[in-house]
Amino acid sequence: MTEISGNCSAFKIDASISMPAMHHFEDKFGCLRDNPANIYCVAKTVIKPDENSPVWKLIERNSREHTNYRHYILDRGFCLQSCQTLVHGLSEDQQKRYDHEVVQVDEFHIFGPGYITGMEEYERKYGSLVNVCLNYRLQQSYNLSGYSEIEHCMTAKELDKPVNILHVVFAVLYGTVLVLVMRATLLDFRVIRNHNNNHVVSDQPDSVWMEFSLKRSFRRLTVAPQTKIQRDFAYVEGFRVLTVLLISSVHTTMGFGISPMVNPEALEGLFGTAFMRMTAAIFPMLVHTFFTISGLLLAVNFLEFIQTGPRFRWSLFFSGVLSRYLRMVPAYFVLWLYQISWSDRLGDGPFDYRITGVERQMCKINGWSNFLFINNYFNWDKGCMQQSWYMAADFQFYLVGMLIMMLIWRFPKSTKTLIALMMTFSILAPIVHVYVNNFAEVIQINFRHLRMYLFQYKSIGFDYILAHTNTSAYFSGIIAGIVYHRVQADPKYLRTIPAYGILKRVAPLMVLAMAAPATLFYNTEPLEPSLWRSVYASVHRNFYGTMCGVALLYWATDGSWKIPALAKHPAVLAVGRLSFSVYLVQFNAIRAYFVDVDGDGIELNVVNFLRACGMVMLYSYVFGLLLCTTVELPVAAVIRRLQGFKKYKKTLNTSSNCTAEQDKLKTS
Repeated sequence: MTEISGNCSAFKIDASISMPAMHHFEDKFGCLRDNPANIYCVAKTVIKPDENSPVWKLIERNSREHTNYRHYILDRGFCLQSCQTLVHGLSEDQQKRYDHEVVQVDEFHIFGPGYITGMEEYERKYGSLVNVCLNYRLQQSYNLSGYSEIEHCMTAKELDKPVNILHVVFAVLYGTVLVLVMRATLLDFRVIRNHNNNHVVSDQPDSVWMEFSLKRSFRRLTVAPQTKIQRDFAYVEGFRVLTVLLISSVHTTMGFGISPMVNPEALEGLFGTAFMRMTAAIFPMLVHTFFTISGLLLAVNFLEFIQTGPRFRWSLFFSGVLSRYLRMVPAYFVLWLYQISWSDRLGDGPFDYRITGVERQMCKINGWSNFLFINNYFNWDKGCMQQSWYMAADFQFYLVGMLIMMLIWRFPKSTKTLIALMMTFSILAPIVHVYVNNFAEVIQINFRHLRMYLFQYKSIGFDYILAHTNTSAYFSGIIAGIVYHRVQADPKYLRTIPAYGILKRVAPLMVLAMAAPATLFYNTEPLEPSLWRSVYASVHRNFYGTMCGVALLYWATDGSWKIPALAKHPAVLAVGRLSFSVYLVQFNAIRAYFVDVDGDGIELNVVNFLRACGMVMLYSYVFGLLLCTTVELPVAAVIRRLQGFKKYKKTLNTSSNCTAEQDKLKTS
């Protein structure tokens, strides 16, 4: 006998008693291919509380912590015909007894018509039958009852996945791009030698479409830094690579949490430790590192640009914003078009309707908001390409950052005032926001919401993905860029800033110190707003942004000699320049790995985790390289040409759309 203590009392259960598996999927292909008339369905079963059941007490015990999975909600995939056979074998009284009433759940737990279309007819026809069938099985196996509701059904015909107009549009568009790439590449390699046979020149005119040549794209990826600024910040690419690796590992872990898993308690146990909760408090801020880099390079390149003596005019603000938009959208659009079309070929598992289907549906409905870069504020709970909140926030930051830099240009004496305003806003905005919304001190790992792709998770949609509550990283980058510019004029300038020397040592320690007690915040959900909790949250965020800003400034100035040579290796520079593309395709790589999981799910262990991380990284970089070299880099080069470049420079700037933050402002 094993004793398990609850909040109110202690009870004993037999050690052999186990909870029902959260996921179980019968053979989907066996069902649909054995008989074309069969229907395969997935339903959600909500178990009814039963205080006399030791199994229920075990379920309740494991679901009590508000961040754990709700083990009383089950996913069941089954062949509808097997349920029909079972139910038809029951008496009328038995059918009535097992047709249980709705069990109310106060949280989002099933993807309804707003996410998956066409299921209403299945629920109307077979809802009662499925409820009886699954309730009977639950009763026979665990002596528990519940209510089951159909989430998705499909027929054998849908296995064929017919090609529609969206598939054709993507194939034609991207096929045209590939033809253009191949033609430009072949032309670029056709050369003739002069009479001395030692000078190579092209025998083709330098058409704008030649920018699609792979030869040129790979040269952009591998070109060495040319200017002092480029050399000073070359290490940033290594920094990107490391950040992408960490983010990929975190997202792959999320993939385990979303997909069917044999041992979900392993994930709960792992993140139930104080160390992992401390680490998890920092996880959400990893992507903020990119915001700091973006703000830093905007400030550095802007200040370098105005030093060349151009006349101030507000039109440069609009041309800069337009340039930024045009460089982000092409690859973004290609990926969106893929999401609403060929992403249905990522896999065929019983869970694919949720892993790829929901995303596809949301992109059809709300994809337009992505291209206005408002999808982190608008319909976030039905968002298209959830990772794209980063692009929206980054574009919003760029708008504000450009405005700040324009004001600094127009009113140089306002620099200190603008810096003070940035710092004040970064401190006060999170305090007010966390207080008003009654959020916890740190963003917590919440498996019950992760299981539903974080849709409807308030602290994600009303906090994490918003721009105005997370400005500290971007503003820290801008401030670091301004200071860097001053250092170029006066190498001793840093010594005149006492705060720099203090923050260089204190900021990393404060990030760890603020995350260390994170496990204490998991015990209870906040009951009412708290000022001290709001201040804590603000300090936590601001020190991370400060740490990134100070570190980037330090490694570009007096700490540059400490940077390992590997960080500036040509291979690392090339891989770092792929970061934007890799980030875009990374979630599809994760879906491709987990989409075919069936049965009771995948097992989480060290070997499976490392294999998943390795395969996700491989998929991400292979397809990221393809997207970057065929769309991002060439389209960015074409845009530069059309914006006024008369002749393509033989020595390419290390700036590219893969690292769009480094693009210098150009006069219109």
